[in-house]
Amino acid sequence: MNKLPLFLAAAALLLALPGCGNSTEGSCERIVEACHEKDTGSGEPHDCHESAEAEDATDAVCADIEDACLAACK
Repeated sequence: MNKLPLFLAAAALLLALPGCGNSTEGSCERIVEACHEKDTGSGEPHDCHESAEAEDATDAVCADIEDACLAACK
């Protein structure tokens, strides 16, 4: 039994997995979840919370501020 095709398929799958972590899906929800409790009405947590819940907020927009907002809302 030749195991090379199975090995190649497994290797391809493993190489594809890191790309899955680059998705912006859910960025706004993660910001809202992290910043809701920290929102005191002003400051960076408030700005992040408001931006993520804005009517025109998209996951692509939230992805741009996600790292900074999650750090600010720790």
